[in-house]
Amino acid sequence: MGIEKVTHIFKNDLHSLVKNPAVMITIIVIIILPSLYALLNVEACWDPYGNTDNLDFAIVNNDINSTYNGKSLNFGDQVVDELKKNDDFDWKFVSEDNARLGVENGSYYAAIIIPENFTQDILSIDSQNPSKTSLTYLINEKTNPVASRMSNNVANEIQEKINYKVIQTVDSVAFKQLAQLGQATQQSPLVQLNMVNETGVDDYFYSPVDIDREEMFSVENYGSEVSPFYIVLSIWVGCVISVALIKTRYLGQSKYTPLELYFGRMGLFILIALLQSTVTLIGAFWLGIQIENPVLFIAFTYMITVVFIVLIYSFVSIFGNAGKAIAIVLLVFQISSTNGIYPVYVMNSFLQTISPVLPMTYAIDLLRNALLGMYWPNAMPDIYVLVGILMGILLISILIKELFDKAANKFEQSLIDSGLF
Repeated sequence: MGIEKVTHIFKNDLHSLVKNPAVMITIIVIIILPSLYALLNVEACWDPYGNTDNLDFAIVNNDINSTYNGKSLNFGDQVVDELKKNDDFDWKFVSEDNARLGVENGSYYAAIIIPENFTQDILSIDSQNPSKTSLTYLINEKTNPVASRMSNNVANEIQEKINYKVIQTVDSVAFKQLAQLGQATQQSPLVQLNMVNETGVDDYFYSPVDIDREEMFSVENYGSEVSPFYIVLSIWVGCVISVALIKTRYLGQSKYTPLELYFGRMGLFILIALLQSTVTLIGAFWLGIQIENPVLFIAFTYMITVVFIVLIYSFVSIFGNAGKAIAIVLLVFQISSTNGIYPVYVMNSFLQTISPVLPMTYAIDLLRNALLGMYWPNAMPDIYVLVGILMGILLISILIKELFDKAANKFEQSLIDSGLF
């Protein structure tokens, strides 16, 4: 393979762009063309809220028993017992350290931590200064835009159920106190109750249990949450449009070897793809999406772009129109099964199975880190996989390009001769 010939092909391509206004206009349209949706995304995620039982939600019970009227009580245990009967989520009963680490690295979508003084505070209704108790709701908003909202709803539901159960218990305690007051003294029970801190009692009965929200990798708005998916999707779609509208093959050019043609024409496609991503980057900054690390965001976007265009270009360069079909089929599956909008665990089993082998799965996660907060133990495997895909497709192309080239040329020429393509 001659480097001079590879360079010559690339220079000729650039010259063709400059000298032909029609070609230049077409390239500009390709660069700025917006991303497209696919109906499969709607179908695959038709009822995501009906499949939340696959989402891991951590529960930590640090509550310590308290004694009331000689009886040992633990409301934290009662909460845990109630959750075990509930199959809305896949509850994980773990230690606080494991819960916090799991939420941070994305193993759990959220966690609720029951404090040590949970029962003690609930039973404080028996004192003159009743105090409200609080649960800690730990959420990693970066993990998935929809999962965080599902978790929020569950946290609110748990709070309501706990409040209802606490109020039932407190009512029972209060009635017993009133009965005892009536028996022990001639004073009216209402007078006795006036001795209690009225503000504290009102506040207690209005909502005996609060939720203290802690956020890891807080996200400013929903647009920023979904931006990693749409940016990666636009990169893939842009690459597909490029190979669909610009020839990847030189039919009848016998002076070049298949590998010279492969690497020579690749330069043009990489250049166009990088220009597409540059437009996307400018738009991202202009829109004001949350960008925690601008340098890594730009670097990762360009890296993903190179991986995608080399992969898709190689499909088409080797297999012709069949390669375009492969790229489009991959696009359809990746819209729904890469944890971009809806958690992959609420998808059907087939989409869950193929998710780990799809390039956009790792690209979306990598951009999430750059945009919404870096967590290197998750980001580094993404980088390794994407670089591995790049190296792998280049190696495979070098090995099989010449083997498939004649058959692919013949097939493509047949399509041209038909007058339909």
